[in-house]
Amino acid sequence: MTKEQKLFKSLILADLRLAEEHYSDDNKAIRLQAAYHAQQAVEKTIKLKAELAGGLPLWGHDIDVLLKKCEDNGINIDTPKYIRDKADAITHWEAECRYYPITIVRKDSIKKTIDAVREWLAQEDIK
Repeated sequence: MTKEQKLFKSLILADLRLAEEHYSDDNKAIRLQAAYHAQQAVEKTIKLKAELAGGLPLWGHDIDVLLKKCEDNGINIDTPKYIRDKADAITHWEAECRYYPITIVRKDSIKKTIDAVREWLAQEDIK
């Protein structure tokens, strides 16, 4: 990885840390912020893995769209099944968790997302 890619990975790790520290908080507003950071970790991991695989830089927040762009361009980023299956829900965390306090996000969904991204980052291509 280049220096810039390593710095970008550090942003992913920071998002994961914030999400992990707060996903089970009793304060709903804090939990929603944890979900937002979990979404950011997914989004950034897709973008980093696509770049490492030789793909074009990706833009946007929609997880399904980002994954489709990878697929359409023949870029294999080994997306975890949980992330693929929950892509639509995770995408909504990007805005809803910041602007709509009535949003409901399950603690276990945030935790599963965090765990999936951590395992994804442990793959050889991103160390």
